[in-house]
Amino acid sequence: LSLTVFKRIALIQVLSSGAFLASFTYIAILGDELGLTRTQIALAASLYSVAQFVSSYVFGRIADRFGRRKVLLLGLLVLSFLVFLQGLSSDLFSVIGFRTLAGVGFGMFPAALAAYAFQGNTKMGKFASFGALGWGLSLIAAGPVADTVGVRAVFYMASALVFLSFLTALTLPALKEVRITTPLLPIRMILKNREILLPYIIRHSTASSIWVLWPIFLTSELGLSFFQVGLVQATNAFTQFSAMFVMGDRLSPRKAVGLGFLLTSIAALSFILIRSFPLFLITQIVLGLSWANLYVGSLRSMMAKNRERATAVGLLNSSISLSSLMGPLLALGLIAVLPDISFEGPMYLAAAASMVSFFYYRYWGMDRVPVRDSPD
Repeated sequence: LSLTVFKRIALIQVLSSGAFLASFTYIAILGDELGLTRTQIALAASLYSVAQFVSSYVFGRIADRFGRRKVLLLGLLVLSFLVFLQGLSSDLFSVIGFRTLAGVGFGMFPAALAAYAFQGNTKMGKFASFGALGWGLSLIAAGPVADTVGVRAVFYMASALVFLSFLTALTLPALKEVRITTPLLPIRMILKNREILLPYIIRHSTASSIWVLWPIFLTSELGLSFFQVGLVQATNAFTQFSAMFVMGDRLSPRKAVGLGFLLTSIAALSFILIRSFPLFLITQIVLGLSWANLYVGSLRSMMAKNRERATAVGLLNSSISLSSLMGPLLALGLIAVLPDISFEGPMYLAAAASMVSFFYYRYWGMDRVPVRDSPD
């Protein structure tokens, strides 16, 4: 791909990823403002994850069969409308309904975009880094927007970002593609990539139990303002961007995945131990390094080992969504069993599970992960 086309892909990543994290962060806060209980907020998160789980794999498979650029355009256009709807939520049923539809939209295009970029020989570390950059930039903007205009305005801003992504995608050239038909149930692909998918789900499902109430933890438990919440999230995002951009394509996928599991365990424990706002930003640096290594290493491994690249990325994204579905269920269980530590319980669980994932990967999966990329 030419430098100009790479810049367009990067811009799409920045805008769409920014919309994703702004939407993810403020839906819980909007639900809290509307009087939803923590259980109802967790339910909305679960249904969102179900929708994204199905959508990610289905549209990844469709992209391999019918064309990645077509699916990318369709996904971004539909998503711009669905994100806007979330800002119109007024009660429990509209929060759940509009959030579930957003899950469909957020699952439609990422696999197609990643496969399109990989086909054009874009380095996956650089590609992923611009997604993290979008997270940081949007949250810096979202905090003041929520503080001054209101939480609903964050969703209208996010919708505009997605629509700008769609307009940018219209300028991408069509690439010559080999259309690939994959089984509806990709058992072979799952087994082929089990060294990534199994520990990934263990790690990410327990980490997701933290994120269900994360915005409420930051605002009510730590007493942070919306602006400070934005800074916390942005520190994580900019750390990811820096690590992915500088190191993402240098460290081998094999080493990066293991390092990601180990750092996740450290980060989860640090959330419990550190409560001062300036020092809490350090926890986000550790968290950002953990996800940068884990995600880029996993993405590079899936791309290198599978010809059906959009399907493979869709499967990886589906495992993230499945984990995000399991996370709220774990959170609900922990809230019921340990109501006095509803915030800390998931953090202890995530720290332990991430260490289990690390040891599983180290002794039973590491040798199956490629040492380097193989775009051919």
